[in-house]
Amino acid sequence: MVATATSPSSSPSRSSSFFTTTSSHDDSTVLAGGGAITLPNHKDYGTLVNNNELESANPSSSPQANMGALQADRPGYGTCSILSSSMNLVNAMMGSGIIGLPLALYLCGFWAGIAMSITIAGLTCMAMHLLVLSGVRSGQYTLADLCRVSLLGRHGGQAINLMLVFHTAVLGDMLPQLLGGWLPWFADRHIAVVCFGLLFSLPLCLPRSVAPLAKWSTIGVLLLPLVIIGVAIRLPAYYTPFEVVWLNPSLDQVFKGLAIMGLSYGCSQNVFGVFLSQRDQRPSQFLKADVLSISIGFMLNMTFAVFGYFCFAGGHAAINANVLLNFPANDSIINLVRLTLAVFIALTIPLALHPCRESLQKMLGHNTEGRLPTTKQHCIVTLSMFCVVLCLGATLTELGTVFAIIGGVSTTAIGFLLPGAAYVRIFLPELLCGELFRSPADQKVVGSWPLMLGAFTLVFISMPIMYFAILDAVL
Repeated sequence: MVATATSPSSSPSRSSSFFTTTSSHDDSTVLAGGGAITLPNHKDYGTLVNNNELESANPSSSPQANMGALQADRPGYGTCSILSSSMNLVNAMMGSGIIGLPLALYLCGFWAGIAMSITIAGLTCMAMHLLVLSGVRSGQYTLADLCRVSLLGRHGGQAINLMLVFHTAVLGDMLPQLLGGWLPWFADRHIAVVCFGLLFSLPLCLPRSVAPLAKWSTIGVLLLPLVIIGVAIRLPAYYTPFEVVWLNPSLDQVFKGLAIMGLSYGCSQNVFGVFLSQRDQRPSQFLKADVLSISIGFMLNMTFAVFGYFCFAGGHAAINANVLLNFPANDSIINLVRLTLAVFIALTIPLALHPCRESLQKMLGHNTEGRLPTTKQHCIVTLSMFCVVLCLGATLTELGTVFAIIGGVSTTAIGFLLPGAAYVRIFLPELLCGELFRSPADQKVVGSWPLMLGAFTLVFISMPIMYFAILDAVL
């Protein structure tokens, strides 16, 4: 049974600020169901807008299940703090991209790679902010719906649904080499991926909202310093003196490195899910979680990248797309690093699966026009997508091609091109001639020229990254 939930609305006063482009200090306004409702103070952010809505969402389900379904679908039901939201974003962005960053520094040149990583991190931060502003203004809270409404129509929305479901591929490359000497049956990549997926990932894929994943994301993020410490301990054993290259003169190699960096910071697919789970859903407050997550992610990414780069940049063998494969299989400390990172990546799979599941629910008609998926529909779609992820993780073996295709095309399109293009489409007519976007969802979110310049930058920088990534994959 699928019931239609009602959406309350209100008409708060409108004004704008320079950067966040929302009403100035709108402390008493919380987004709810595509509209806005005035609340007395900060404590009320995330409280139920309408208790009848929770009860009618799916009468056969528990209140907790209904709450999770509403939280994943529309504003006004968030329960996470800014710190919890930032942990979910860090967990989503790190994933398998971190192990390719030493190669990215090698491809770009060390100092140029550091500078480009700072640039990519800053652009990713801005892209997430633009996504939230565009979503709030248009009343669309999935990437597919935003693309459908503002850019490419129904077919474009369906194309966006084919996003990052390849994160388990790295497990297949790490676990056989890690555990094969200790537990021979784990030398089979199929067994390794399936066991890790069922043990760590599947239970965390079942919640409808990303809010319950915040504590697991925190645990996952706390594992990453252990990974970095393990590589740092082994650095003296593998370091070979060499001359640091400032900038790689090969343009195609530089853009290939940028594609890997894009994957290491790519979390735009999770922005709306994390935004809807946050208690204070003002765009200016989500921007705090955005900035905090990018700052944490940059420090972890670059520390690991520098240590991995100096381990093997002076060696005779090329740096692997999975730098841990450059270490010998009998290095006990690195084996612990591999195991720790494998657990971390297994914890990122539920976050990677969440936006894909929500988009597929809409494609199947389970989550349209205010209706919410039933528990049965939710479980069937979740298990089906999880099986697809396991199959891909068990069969994909060449991460260099995976990084080029996913990082260079899918992640760049979703992380840079879509946020920039959507912001331009929604806000440029208003800035030029006062023409409002056709959706009346929240007209108090207005555009600004500094953010418009950033939006054009995102669109332009995404083109050569995707071009060289496709060229490299094809050739």
